[in-house]
Amino acid sequence: MNLQLVTKTQGVGKYEGFTSEEIVSAIARHGVIKNDNGKLIRYLMKEHHWSPLDMINFGFEVETSRAIGLQWIRHKSINPQEHSQRYSDRVLFENIELRLEHPTNRQSSTEAIGLVLHSQSDWENSSCNPEFDEFLSDGLKLLKEIERYYQRGIEKGIAKECMRMFLPGCTTTTLNFNGTLRSWLAFLNVRCDHHAQKEIVELALLVGETLEKEMPNVFSNIDWRNGMFM
Repeated sequence: MNLQLVTKTQGVGKYEGFTSEEIVSAIARHGVIKNDNGKLIRYLMKEHHWSPLDMINFGFEVETSRAIGLQWIRHKSINPQEHSQRYSDRVLFENIELRLEHPTNRQSSTEAIGLVLHSQSDWENSSCNPEFDEFLSDGLKLLKEIERYYQRGIEKGIAKECMRMFLPGCTTTTLNFNGTLRSWLAFLNVRCDHHAQKEIVELALLVGETLEKEMPNVFSNIDWRNGMFM
């Protein structure tokens, strides 16, 4: 799992050298430039005047599993670009934390019972509960066999676009996402919520922390880590 900011809107002309906060505020004031420490943007958000927040963009590169990547793609206002596995000579897998199903909430899991870990050279498993030792061991064997089968197919000359059909949801993928500030706030609103899956919450927190550095006056005044602020 990895995330980094790779693009952002830069001001030109009379907005050259402006911070992201200053660009949004200046556009909201129809070109009138004032330094208000993010006060206007906070007002716009409070009153649900969202259009000025669509004027700047941020782009992130995300390395995660295919299963979690699909959750990002569901955010239609954030434009995705996924690196194709038709050209990859080597596949990697994300570590898997196995958690128990929540007894009453179908959207949530509870405590972890173990880990299935993947490195460049091999797999290993780590159990938090002896009751699940055999189960984790079976999962490890399954993923090892999938990895071996994929490499056998590549060595026999079978096309990567065919062999990738055997790859599981934990296969590592790299995606780029571009969205406006408004779109990223909507993303955080959903993916930092306690109902979201743990793995995507961890990535969403990285998004929020990165945007907080870009727009400190705005993010210091909203409870973005707990979602439900829009």
